[in-house]
Amino acid sequence: MQVSDYQMMATRTAKAETMEQGLFHASLGLAGEVGELCDAVKKHLIYGQKADIKNIIEELGDVAWYLAYFSEKVGVSLETVFRMNIEKLQTRYPEQYTDELAALRLDKEVDDGC
Repeated sequence: MQVSDYQMMATRTAKAETMEQGLFHASLGLAGEVGELCDAVKKHLIYGQKADIKNIIEELGDVAWYLAYFSEKVGVSLETVFRMNIEKLQTRYPEQYTDELAALRLDKEVDDGC
Protein backbone atom coordinates (compact mmCIF):
# COMPACT_ATOMS: atom_id res chain seq x y z
CA MET A 1 0.00 0.00 0.00
CA GLN A 2 1.23 3.47 -0.83
CA VAL A 3 1.37 6.07 1.94
CA SER A 4 -0.96 8.37 -0.01
CA ASP A 5 -3.49 5.53 -0.33
CA TYR A 6 -3.34 4.91 3.42
CA GLN A 7 -3.87 8.58 4.21
CA MET A 8 -6.88 8.80 1.89
CA MET A 9 -8.46 5.56 3.13
CA ALA A 10 -7.81 6.34 6.80
CA THR A 11 -9.03 9.92 6.81
CA ARG A 12 -12.25 9.08 4.99
CA THR A 13 -13.34 7.50 8.29
CA ALA A 14 -12.81 10.73 10.24
CA LYS A 15 -15.56 12.82 11.73
CA ALA A 16 -16.25 16.05 9.83
CA GLU A 17 -14.58 18.75 11.93
CA THR A 18 -13.21 22.24 11.53
CA MET A 19 -9.45 22.56 11.40
CA GLU A 20 -9.34 23.66 15.05
CA GLN A 21 -11.56 20.78 16.19
CA GLY A 22 -9.54 18.35 14.09
CA LEU A 23 -6.22 19.52 15.51
CA PHE A 24 -7.58 19.16 19.04
CA HIS A 25 -9.03 15.73 18.24
CA ALA A 26 -5.86 14.55 16.52
CA SER A 27 -3.57 15.85 19.27
CA LEU A 28 -5.50 14.18 22.07
CA GLY A 29 -6.06 11.01 20.04
CA LEU A 30 -2.39 10.71 19.16
CA ALA A 31 -1.36 11.22 22.78
CA GLY A 32 -3.90 8.64 23.93
CA GLU A 33 -2.85 6.02 21.41
CA VAL A 34 0.84 6.51 22.18
CA GLY A 35 -0.12 6.01 25.83
CA GLU A 36 -1.84 2.74 24.97
CA LEU A 37 1.24 1.64 23.02
CA CYS A 38 3.46 2.49 25.99
CA ASP A 39 1.12 0.55 28.27
CA ALA A 40 1.55 -2.55 26.11
CA VAL A 41 5.32 -2.21 26.36
CA LYS A 42 5.10 -1.58 30.12
CA LYS A 43 3.10 -4.77 30.64
CA HIS A 44 5.86 -6.71 28.93
CA LEU A 45 8.94 -5.00 30.38
CA ILE A 46 7.75 -4.15 33.88
CA TYR A 47 5.18 -6.84 34.64
CA GLY A 48 6.87 -9.65 32.76
CA GLN A 49 3.89 -10.45 30.56
CA LYS A 50 4.46 -11.94 27.14
CA ALA A 51 4.70 -9.17 24.54
CA ASP A 52 1.29 -8.84 22.90
CA ILE A 53 2.52 -8.18 19.38
CA LYS A 54 -1.01 -8.21 17.94
CA ASN A 55 -2.02 -5.43 20.34
CA ILE A 56 1.20 -3.51 19.67
CA ILE A 57 0.49 -3.62 15.93
CA GLU A 58 -3.08 -2.47 16.56
CA GLU A 59 -1.87 0.47 18.65
CA LEU A 60 0.72 1.37 16.01
CA GLY A 61 -2.11 1.40 13.48
CA ASP A 62 -4.12 3.74 15.69
CA VAL A 63 -1.10 6.03 16.01
CA ALA A 64 -0.79 5.96 12.20
CA TRP A 65 -4.48 6.88 11.83
CA TYR A 66 -4.13 9.94 14.04
CA LEU A 67 -0.91 10.93 12.29
CA ALA A 68 -2.70 10.72 8.93
CA TYR A 69 -5.65 12.71 10.27
CA PHE A 70 -3.40 15.34 11.84
CA SER A 71 -1.48 15.71 8.57
CA GLU A 72 -4.72 15.98 6.62
CA LYS A 73 -6.01 18.72 8.91
CA VAL A 74 -2.89 20.84 8.39
CA GLY A 75 -3.01 20.22 4.65
CA VAL A 76 0.11 18.14 4.20
CA SER A 77 0.54 14.63 2.88
CA LEU A 78 2.12 11.92 4.99
CA GLU A 79 4.57 11.48 2.11
CA THR A 80 5.74 15.07 2.67
CA VAL A 81 6.00 14.50 6.43
CA PHE A 82 8.03 11.32 5.89
CA ARG A 83 10.25 12.88 3.20
CA MET A 84 11.03 15.96 5.31
CA ASN A 85 11.81 13.75 8.31
CA ILE A 86 14.25 11.64 6.29
CA GLU A 87 15.92 14.79 4.93
CA LYS A 88 16.35 16.07 8.49
CA LEU A 89 17.76 12.75 9.67
CA GLN A 90 20.17 12.55 6.74
CA THR A 91 21.45 16.03 7.56
CA ARG A 92 21.70 15.35 11.28
CA TYR A 93 23.19 11.86 10.93
CA PRO A 94 24.94 11.58 7.53
CA GLU A 95 26.10 8.00 8.18
CA GLN A 96 24.38 6.83 11.36
CA TYR A 97 23.34 8.02 14.80
CA THR A 98 25.98 9.08 17.28
CA ASP A 99 25.57 10.94 20.57
CA GLU A 100 27.98 13.59 19.32
CA LEU A 101 25.93 14.28 16.18
CA ALA A 102 22.76 14.33 18.24
CA ALA A 103 24.25 17.09 20.39
CA LEU A 104 25.41 19.07 17.32
CA ARG A 105 21.96 19.03 15.65
CA LEU A 106 23.42 19.73 12.21
CA ASP A 107 19.93 20.23 10.76
CA LYS A 108 19.35 23.39 12.84
CA GLU A 109 20.52 26.79 11.76
CA VAL A 110 23.21 28.31 13.94
CA ASP A 111 22.02 31.20 16.10
CA ASP A 112 24.63 33.93 15.76
CA GLY A 113 23.16 35.91 18.67
CA CYS A 114 21.94 38.82 16.53
